[in-house]
Amino acid sequence: MRVSRLLLVVVCAVPLVAACSVGGVSGPASEGPSSVVRSASASRSGPGPAPSFPATTLSGSPDIRKALDAAAFVTPSGQIVCELLASGARCDYFAQDRAWDAPEPANCDLNWGWSLYVDRTAGTNCVGDTIVTTAALNSGFDTWRKPADPTVDWNGIALAALPYGSALLVDTFRCDSATTGVTCQNQSTGHGFFMSRESYRIF
Repeated sequence: MRVSRLLLVVVCAVPLVAACSVGGVSGPASEGPSSVVRSASASRSGPGPAPSFPATTLSGSPDIRKALDAAAFVTPSGQIVCELLASGARCDYFAQDRAWDAPEPANCDLNWGWSLYVDRTAGTNCVGDTIVTTAALNSGFDTWRKPADPTVDWNGIALAALPYGSALLVDTFRCDSATTGVTCQNQSTGHGFFMSRESYRIF
């Protein structure tokens, strides 16, 4: 009798363990080259790690696009451009109407205030370049794009826009495009940033 009860407990426990192990499957790590372009060390500001995805993220199941090792997009408004690599993500607010300046990174002799990054942490970029043209159609950074997706004209160049309500994923880096702004996060560390015309946040 004792043996049969023990057997019953073991037999009943096996399906529960199997059920608990479903999900959380992660794909292989991308082996792409590169790094987020930063011309000088950047400082991290803002509060500590955020929840798995910040409150500004879209509710429900957004349209999630994926790229193997590199991608770029602009928002449909044409105000924000982002580049995602297997090693990090960077977004620049390149319109002239933003109401904020991010803090100056330490030892920065270049431009700052409008470019944010996330790799293992997040912070303000010190940059001497632009990433706008990486979002150009047929640049190789638009493999995530669907034929009906919008485009934005920038000085005669058609840029690939990530529709509002969509997310773009490269390796562990995810950026969400929403009417309220763009949120990018390293899903492994929980660090990231949010930017819009009105404000920004680094977490």
